[in-house]
Amino acid sequence: MGLWRDEVIQPALDRDLAQAIAEQQAILERDARNAGAHYALGTLCQFQGDRQAAIDYFRKAIEFDSSYAAPHVSLGRLRAIEGDYAAAWHHAREAERLGDRSLADQLSRYPATQP
Repeated sequence: MGLWRDEVIQPALDRDLAQAIAEQQAILERDARNAGAHYALGTLCQFQGDRQAAIDYFRKAIEFDSSYAAPHVSLGRLRAIEGDYAAAWHHAREAERLGDRSLADQLSRYPATQP
């Protein structure tokens, strides 16, 4: 399985990821304030393991569209992974206010995360 994954699967995934990043960057070249493209790039950076870049893109998405719940959910999940439950709950409440309860529901299942 190692050879198959290393020689076939991973290069294909890397190409797809690079293409998706290039597509979102092209959108930002035309419209630097496109919250959806910032959110998508944050998600793609997260896939690559670049947590700080993901956080930066999610923050930009929120800056450019304060009614966009998804970046709050993603930021909250990253903050929970880091153990910053106060920040995670902040983003959960913001997402909930915007109509997405998924992070609040998820965090509420873990009493240790309660603010």
